[in-house]
Amino acid sequence: MKIGIFSDRYLPLSDGICTSIETFRKELEKMGHEVYVFAPKPSWRYKAPSSRIIFFSSVKGLFFDDYLTSFFFPPHAIRQIEKLNLDIIHYQTPGPTGLLGAYYALRKHIPLVTTYHTDLYEYVKHYPSVLPGTIGLSLLAPVITGGNMEEYRTALSSIRPERSVDKWNQKIVLRGLTLIHNHCDLVITPSHKMEKQLSSWGTTSRIETLPTGVDKITTNQRETSLARSKYKIAPTDKVVLFVGRLGTEKNVSLLIRAFNTIGRREPRAKLMIVGGGDDLQKFKDEASGSLYADRIIMTGWIDRHKLGAIYELATVYAFPSLADTQGLTLNEAAWAGLPIVITDPDVTEVVADGQNGYVAKNSARDVASKVLRIIQSQALQDSMGARSIQLASEISAGNQAVKLLRLYQETIERSHEKPQRERIAAKL
Repeated sequence: MKIGIFSDRYLPLSDGICTSIETFRKELEKMGHEVYVFAPKPSWRYKAPSSRIIFFSSVKGLFFDDYLTSFFFPPHAIRQIEKLNLDIIHYQTPGPTGLLGAYYALRKHIPLVTTYHTDLYEYVKHYPSVLPGTIGLSLLAPVITGGNMEEYRTALSSIRPERSVDKWNQKIVLRGLTLIHNHCDLVITPSHKMEKQLSSWGTTSRIETLPTGVDKITTNQRETSLARSKYKIAPTDKVVLFVGRLGTEKNVSLLIRAFNTIGRREPRAKLMIVGGGDDLQKFKDEASGSLYADRIIMTGWIDRHKLGAIYELATVYAFPSLADTQGLTLNEAAWAGLPIVITDPDVTEVVADGQNGYVAKNSARDVASKVLRIIQSQALQDSMGARSIQLASEISAGNQAVKLLRLYQETIERSHEKPQRERIAAKL
């Protein structure tokens, strides 16, 4: 099978979208399939890990410091896509490169799949400056789909200003994305949380939930010892760990507030926050103002392949985000045999409340209570850690890639089963 993946986020970035694409790409190619990735070029120096990765010229920092935007798709790029004779197209982001894939698939009647990775409806509340981008999405939507007059009217009504920028952004996201999703043959969501959201928006295309598979990040005793020494973690310390991009939507402030209680009740407790991002300094300032600032460790960004040693240092993994769609670090933590405390019960399938962790309320008091219950009980740490590994193994990279391939095959078969007249009508 020849698979085309179009994304505005890709290597060398290491966020959830990039990790998902690269994980599935490698697993599908292991099974003998050809996977072509189309993405913005990070720099002229960057060497792609595969000859099947095709980069487009890009502009950096249009919306965020690490965001690459491709606008110019020359005719030879389209011809390059045509020569591949792709069997299916899977676009991963609703930006210019992702939507190029959707546009091409709809014009050439190639089965079209998308994954709704980011909870944009929640995301835009934290980043109102993306309004120009969401307006662009709304105006592009009917152009991408080859829509009728009703779809153009929907797009234009979406950009009518609201009193609240947040509500304006959210209206545009809901209508624009639903319009495009309803022209897809399959919409994949990484969690049931997102499946519920898209269904409530009126998505009529087939929706399937498929979390990204994750394998254990391996480490060794030397790497763990070096990390323990570097961050001054004693063997008797009880480490509460968070790993992720540091943006306001991650709710890390809640965890820092919770540590005021955790630190008071457990003298051996330390809070370790791993990651970089736009709000790193904000969280550093909050940590320095904590009652137990001397026990909060802010590491900055660490390469994913080196995180194995960090997970080994932890006693419990805490994930307070309410804006994530799956949280791949939850899978990594589960593979490391860690009990997990989350605040969003629908964000993952690797946390079973009361079995390998707890679902806490969105309050510092309840997060602290759940974390303390675990770090003060070795029996809970042992039993929950073992259960975490069991749950993580069910969502391995290989297992999930097999499921994705099955969805691709079903989508292609369903597309071929449609009468030609129905297929054309569905794309107009």
